[in-house]
Amino acid sequence: MAFSTMIKQLREEKGLSQKDIAEYLGITRQAIASYELAKREPDYEILHKLADYFGVSADYLLGRSNCRDVNAVTVGKNIDLIKGGRTYQELSQDISDKLGTLIFPEMLELYAKGERMPFIGTIKILAKYAQVRDSFFYTYNTVESYEEEKKLYSIEVGQEKLAETNEQAGSILDYIKDKELIMWLTKETSLPYIKLAKEIEESGLAVDALKPLLDSISSTHKNIK
Repeated sequence: MAFSTMIKQLREEKGLSQKDIAEYLGITRQAIASYELAKREPDYEILHKLADYFGVSADYLLGRSNCRDVNAVTVGKNIDLIKGGRTYQELSQDISDKLGTLIFPEMLELYAKGERMPFIGTIKILAKYAQVRDSFFYTYNTVESYEEEKKLYSIEVGQEKLAETNEQAGSILDYIKDKELIMWLTKETSLPYIKLAKEIEESGLAVDALKPLLDSISSTHKNIK
């Protein structure tokens, strides 16, 4: 659909007059009429003001995209960025292999072209697959910024895992009275022991079943000293 038809359609959908649009843009009503009659094209500033006013993307106004969502084109470009040189079929298969979730190749292509806006849940799946934060898809990115985002994501995930492990450790430390052992268990090098103890605890065994394990750790700790 041409820009002239698009602006008229959006204006009429909202029940606005050409004068209403002209006053918002700070131009004459005749200029709006000229846009709708395809006698003139808007400049960059006017185009983006119109896109903001109607809550659509500039590409939608220009007839380059069938999706009104203002973020659709940006999200699409980022999906193409994580796709790289692969086909949509290959990307779909890789997502399925790694996450066990199916996003059809046809849908990935529509998203990438800005023809369809992915649901929030789909964005989260794509973010997890690409090892980036959800916000990554809503901003302009390059290959370099993608690599930087993956590094930030890795750090963030690592901090979350450490916090989770420390929380798990807290529940185990409640049963320990040996202060030296507590100090040892709170060290990062002791995390594998904590994880093992937590797995035993979650297996359904009674708390007393942990005592031999803790005694063994305590004994090892004292021998090392």
